[in-house]
Amino acid sequence: MKKLLLSIALFISMMVSSQSFIKHYDHVIKKDRVNNEISQWEPTNLIAIFSGNNKGDVVLYFSTGTVERYTKTGVIKQGISKDGLEYRYIHTFDEHRIQTILQLFDSGVFRVHTQDETYEYQQPTN
Repeated sequence: MKKLLLSIALFISMMVSSQSFIKHYDHVIKKDRVNNEISQWEPTNLIAIFSGNNKGDVVLYFSTGTVERYTKTGVIKQGISKDGLEYRYIHTFDEHRIQTILQLFDSGVFRVHTQDETYEYQQPTN
């Protein structure tokens, strides 16, 4: 399955612009702000394509076959966390028109924030 996802990522990378980039994430944690619950870290297999085109779409490919597309609604902004980590973020909406903030840290962390929850993805460590 991992080889299949990497093959798909390679194929897609050839189809997207040179300004696009691809990231792979292998762990996820869910933070539920409604019930104030945080899950345990779980293995996952996610390929994220960050587009450099004028639309600014971000597409997430999960090993389960699920695909999520986020469309940029604002400009890419930069920030620094309380811990001093640099990140970039954009306001988006998903296919269901739900407003979502995507946050990409230089440290290898990727977060998807909705009104009720946050998914935090970690890149593989070698």
